[in-house]
Amino acid sequence: MVEYIFGIHPVEELLASPDRAIEEIWIQKGAKNPKIRRIAETANRLSLKLRYEERGRLDRLLSGGRHQGVVVRCSEKAIFSLDDLLLIPDRNGEDPFFLLLDRVEDPGNLGAVARTAVAVGVHGLILPKKGTAPLSGVAFKRSAGTLERLPVARVTNLVRTIEVLKKRGVWVIGTGAAARECYSDVDLAGPVALVIGGERGVRRLVLDACDRVVSIPMEPGVESLNLSVAAGLMLYEVRRNRRGKTP
Repeated sequence: MVEYIFGIHPVEELLASPDRAIEEIWIQKGAKNPKIRRIAETANRLSLKLRYEERGRLDRLLSGGRHQGVVVRCSEKAIFSLDDLLLIPDRNGEDPFFLLLDRVEDPGNLGAVARTAVAVGVHGLILPKKGTAPLSGVAFKRSAGTLERLPVARVTNLVRTIEVLKKRGVWVIGTGAAARECYSDVDLAGPVALVIGGERGVRRLVLDACDRVVSIPMEPGVESLNLSVAAGLMLYEVRRNRRGKTP
């Protein structure tokens, strides 16, 4: 299958990736942004098929997506097996750091979380095959293209995946509004996988499989945080713990 990646930063990331087959690049006629000119120069240097189109055609192609004057038709993002994903921290000589997302249905939210995950050094993102937003152009745009750098595995069953992680010595921490333990009171310096829920939270069976479940404290009257905010707090707490870890 093919997909469309759009926006300046996502396309720049795509052109730097060795893992994608790029079929064609469309650039808006008359585009004056110097970054778009550099994209065209890169495409020519790589002997990629390049075509200039009117803005209206690009708008129709993406049903109103904010393309910033550049669209790429390419192969789908490569998906890792769980076993291959688990090898990444070993190769880097680092403690595992994984992120599992449950019931994230909005591709924009998925992209925003992926951007933070790359920023803090997550080794891999684990998603259920069903009930999760696709790795679409919208997700790539919201991630500013960083989703291209994040290894992703899709799994059939999150509960079984959590059991595999635990057997590998990874501490699995779930998030739930009803949990009594505050996220900042847990030691997250070692091998860890965070389980964060989307618009409807983490499923009970998935939470029950975790080693511990923590919450983010909020003032009365506030039910929940935006997914990307909650994920950002949790992910940076892991980074803070790791930086304070004695070598």
